[in-house]
Amino acid sequence: MDKKLYKIIKFPLSDTKNGVLTMFQSSPLKDGYVPFTIKKILSITGMKDSDKRGGHTHHKTHQILICSTGKCVVDLDDGRNSKTSIALNKSNEGLILYPYVWHVMHSFEPNTSLLILADRKYNEKDYIRNYEDFIQYIKRPKR
Repeated sequence: MDKKLYKIIKFPLSDTKNGVLTMFQSSPLKDGYVPFTIKKILSITGMKDSDKRGGHTHHKTHQILICSTGKCVVDLDDGRNSKTSIALNKSNEGLILYPYVWHVMHSFEPNTSLLILADRKYNEKDYIRNYEDFIQYIKRPKR
């Protein structure tokens, strides 16, 4: 059975008289909420169309990618037979990434801002940064 590559989550959005408000709250049991306690927040800005970000996977970390402004494409790969590309361009939609899903963000529109919410603090040992190492890890027999 193939594991899930991703899930799209829609966050509550309020169109007010003076702007649009999107709310991010943690609750593992409610749709439209971050399904984990947020331990790390990253913000990526200043990318060019030709830039690539990501290019790694995690052993344990779950993340949500949110394109708060602009647009980008996220390529996902489980190292076996599932690959897909997702366009992010809505400030109230998040792409949940699971452990052992290789991800690369690219095709950034000008002034794109990417927000990443994670369920773990930074730990270099949680990363697999080389694609061939990732493939070898996925293919090894499970104990």
